[in-house]
Amino acid sequence: MAQADPRRGTVATALLASVLATVIAAGGGCEIGIGGDVPAFECVQGPAVCPGNQVCDTSSHQCIEPCSVTNCSGGTVCDPDTNVCVLGEASTDEASPVDSSMKDADASVNETAPPAETAPPAETGPCRGVTCPCSGGASCDSGICADSLTVTSGLYTAAGNASFCTKPCCTSADCDAGTVCFATATGSTAGNYCVNPVWLGRSALGASPGGSGCSLGRDCRSGVCDGSTCADVCCTTSGTNEPNECATGTVCRFGSFPGIASFDKSYVAWCGQGGNGTNGANCSQNSSCQSELCDSNINGNCRNACRNTADCGGQGVSCAYVNLTTGGTGVIAACFPGAGSANQGSTCGSDTDCKSQFCDTTSKECTDVCFADSDCTKSGWRCRPEQVQLQAGGTYSVLACGT
Repeated sequence: MAQADPRRGTVATALLASVLATVIAAGGGCEIGIGGDVPAFECVQGPAVCPGNQVCDTSSHQCIEPCSVTNCSGGTVCDPDTNVCVLGEASTDEASPVDSSMKDADASVNETAPPAETAPPAETGPCRGVTCPCSGGASCDSGICADSLTVTSGLYTAAGNASFCTKPCCTSADCDAGTVCFATATGSTAGNYCVNPVWLGRSALGASPGGSGCSLGRDCRSGVCDGSTCADVCCTTSGTNEPNECATGTVCRFGSFPGIASFDKSYVAWCGQGGNGTNGANCSQNSSCQSELCDSNINGNCRNACRNTADCGGQGVSCAYVNLTTGGTGVIAACFPGAGSANQGSTCGSDTDCKSQFCDTTSKECTDVCFADSDCTKSGWRCRPEQVQLQAGGTYSVLACGT
């Protein structure tokens, strides 16, 4: 902050001459008195002769009101010794100890710490995160640019008929703040992806996982409160890989998701109450199984939801994409028998060669179902959408491990 220079000026202290003196006798002595009101006159050097409330301006030889820091103008400053306005440039030679220290301090600051230049604003790069518009995988940090084939035509339309960056997820807790996990399960699409909740008709998001108690959608991480329970998608009934997918007392099981948007009501895996039958247990109806999926067409056994083949926990059992014809519709990932012996990344000629029952028809390598990059065991592989042909026939867009 700029301050008036208080240093003493070069103009010597004025000695006011006695021009109008009155002798006042008092108690046998005498003293010089200055009247309170005087007529116009010139003051000169000598004893103080101006009235007590005035000072002598030696440049005009007139008695004037004493100056202050605020009433000097025209490049002048108030001289503290004479109480007269003097030219600012004249106040440069002597300095009081206090003023000198201020000057030295200023000089020190100038020498050692010149004013810092304002840093230019950081450059803002292109939007590459989840929900950002994209023209291809290279436009996204995840390498996944979703289109209608990937996330269903319903969601694609809700997103403004424009492709957007996304990433795989098992449940909404896997997604970035402000986004949720959407499960796609149509006749040609499968996999879970992080998306904008607004596209699904959801608003405020909370923190509670699927299966938790709730009053409103804002209580739940997914933004969906079904009755008094948070509804969120999941990926594994066994809980071996993701023990905290669903709230205690609930399980990852199949059913029609209670979404708000019409396209968010597919038959998918989501947290809730299931039956008692574990994976592979005999069953006659869906409600007999923890997963709520009884494969009555093949031996009548319970089939768990799974995120990869290791999640199915048994030799000869794999995590496979299947196109349901009973109990629900759409492509889902569940544990089924019939696997081969080749590990992920091994060369294969057909699905039966692989432990995963999943031979990539393009690379001719065993791949696997996935919901995150960590589900892929071959070095350099990641979880990404791919067009595949299932054993039962038909081409589908699903999440699978690959490059």
